[in-house]
Amino acid sequence: MKKFVLISALFFLFQSILLAQNNFPKSWVGSYRGQLHLYTIDSIAMRVDMKLDIVQTMNDSIFQWKMTYIFNGNEDVRDYQLKLVDASKGHYIVDERNSILIDTYYRNGVLTSFFEVEKSFIISEYTKIGEEIHFDIISGINQPILSGNSEQKGELIPEVMSFPINGRQEAVLIKI
Repeated sequence: MKKFVLISALFFLFQSILLAQNNFPKSWVGSYRGQLHLYTIDSIAMRVDMKLDIVQTMNDSIFQWKMTYIFNGNEDVRDYQLKLVDASKGHYIVDERNSILIDTYYRNGVLTSFFEVEKSFIISEYTKIGEEIHFDIISGINQPILSGNSEQKGELIPEVMSFPINGRQEAVLIKI
């Protein structure tokens, strides 16, 4: 009997995880507000009010993904679209609607993109936790620091490239 209860509980847990995964981005629809923090090495360099509006369009595979940054009373609006490419792979495209298309992946509850712009790498992540969306950006300079590419005690060591991190931003956006 205990095994049956345990197996049933695991089945329902697995099913709810799959449902949540399959419900993206519909389960994220709404308006969120918060403050974006831009960091220096050990402190907040700047705070910017931020809004995120996620709206389903008439097309089931396209969502409006509108970010608004408010600084000194001025709004900087980024009215993007999140477009489904392949649900089985969690693959989406962020269409900035200005010829820029960014591959984005939804895996394990996190929407992530990794791209390069003007010699900087950008990693962008959105994670929904309850009624909040946690937004994180890490940026790094595309100037590799090389190591490895040697032989140590008879073992071939592959070349490794690391990159300097030059920025971090994060926001906790609360659904309103």
